[in-house]
Order: sequence, then structure tokens, then C-alpha cells
Amino acid sequence: MAEYEKAFLYFDTNALERRHSGKSLFLSQFTVSLLYYEIEDLIRAMGLTEKVEICIPEIVWLELQEHLINHYRSEKTSMETKIASFKKSFGDLAEVSCEFKDCISESEYADYVANIAHGFLENPRVSARIIPCPKDEDTLKCIMHQAIRSTKPFRVAKANGKEYTDAGFKDALIFITMLKHTGKHLGILVSNDGDFYELFNVTNNRNLRICNTAKDVQIVLSREFNVITTNMIDGILKTDDYLMQRILSECYIDEKANVSNLQILSCVPVEDNVRICFNALINGAKQAFDITYNINASELLEASCEPVEEEEE
Repeated sequence: MAEYEKAFLYFDTNALERRHSGKSLFLSQFTVSLLYYEIEDLIRAMGLTEKVEICIPEIVWLELQEHLINHYRSEKTSMETKIASFKKSFGDLAEVSCEFKDCISESEYADYVANIAHGFLENPRVSARIIPCPKDEDTLKCIMHQAIRSTKPFRVAKANGKEYTDAGFKDALIFITMLKHTGKHLGILVSNDGDFYELFNVTNNRNLRICNTAKDVQIVLSREFNVITTNMIDGILKTDDYLMQRILSECYIDEKANVSNLQILSCVPVEDNVRICFNALINGAKQAFDITYNINASELLEASCEPVEEEEE
């Protein structure tokens, strides 16, 4: 039986924000990473939409919008500087101009950002909701004590010749938001920030997990909610080249053999593992495979196969 009845999945800024051409943001639309939609689709495919809630901490939501405003300011100034430089260089030989249609001033763009951010949340494709940061007196006192003592997630940082003992305020707000909102349920943070790992590994936070890929999330949800779907297994077999090579090797088949038309017949949980039966064409010849696989450890335990005769189809 699963230990948790419900899970809250939170996104950090670095896992949610989507950039293009290096560090540039899309200024005319509120876009999020492909990872977000991949995880949404994963939760739906696993049949966990009623048990897993996608959350965006308030501080992350505000930071995403502030990044857009800052980038607008920077790009607008850069463009105006370049236009002035071109005009100075070419003089009357060329006409260079740029027209800002909806957002001439920074305040107008800030309003625009608020509107497109709201539109993102209203999109039927999106199921995330914003989780407010705790603002009660006890929480603020806790954060202040952590800051002055450089207690994780606060850390010591050096900049401009000075040493700061309170770096990590945003991380502290994300973490305290998770703790307060998750309670005794399962909490998962999707983040590329290694500073969180130490916090998530302490005994008192045993209900918290950190992931940085959709596969990590899939493994956690599969383990905690005892969910194994045909789509999950199909995706693993078709994308994990090393696993397929191991299966072929265990079945005394050339690891470089061409595998096609893979079809899952069944996948049955057996204790901590899953027994999978599937058919596939190996160099054009149909084979029936029977394997035992541990999803959590990504480990193949057993594998066998036999040819499928034409009359069995």
C-alpha cells in the first residue's frame, strides 16, 4: 500500500523558465520549459491527476515575471543603443527605426507581463496553481534566524570584496513554502539547484524529494504510488538504448541488432519489480520477450525470448 495519499510537485525557477538563443527570454509571450509539459503529460499518463498537484511557489512566480521585465529593459536599451550607433555610422545612407507597439514604457510592459502570466494560468492545458509564501510571524522569525546563522538553504557568498552570510533568501522561501504547504504528504521539487540536496536528505524531511528530469519524477511517483503503466514501460524500452542492449545480450542476440515494431503485451508488478512481456521484430524476425525489471534501480534482473511462429499471430 502506498505511504502517501497525495503529492505536491513544485517547480523552481531554473526548471520552469524557458530561454532561447542562450540567455534570451521570449518577451511577447509567457512561456515555460518543455519539462513542465512533459511532467504534466506524465502525471496524466500515470492516472495520478487526482493525487498529484502541480505547484508554483509564489516567489518563483514573481521571479519569472521580474526576469521578463528586467530583460525587456535590457533588450530595449540595447536596441536603442544599436540604432543610434547605426544612424551615426550610416548617416543619410540608411534609415534605421524600431516601433514598440503595445508597450512603450517599462510600466506598460509590467502590466503586459501580468496579463500574459494570468493568461498562462487560465490555459486549459495548464493545471498548475500558485502557492503563496507563508508570511506569519513565526515563519519570518525562522527565516531571519537561518539567515544570520547561514543555516541551509542560506549560505556564505562573496561579492565585490565583501562576504555575505545570508545568500539564498529565495531558496529559503521556496523551501519554507514547500514545508508549510506539503505537510505530511509527499513533496517533490523539480530543480537544477544542487543547494537543495542537503536539505532534502535530512531525516526530518523524509517526505520531500528533489528531481531534475521527468524520468526522476516518474521513478518517484511510480515508487510512492505503486503505479506502473504500459505507456511508462513502452517509453522506457523505446528510449533506453542501454537497457535494450542488455535485454538482447541476455537473450544471446547481437546487441547491435535492429529492433522495431515493439509492442507491450503485459506489465505486472512483482514485489519491487515489474514483469514485462512484449513482442518486437529483431532484424525482421518476430520475437516474444519476457523480462523482469526494477524501475527504481533501472536494473534488468532477468530476460528470455523465443521466436513467434506465423500461426501464432
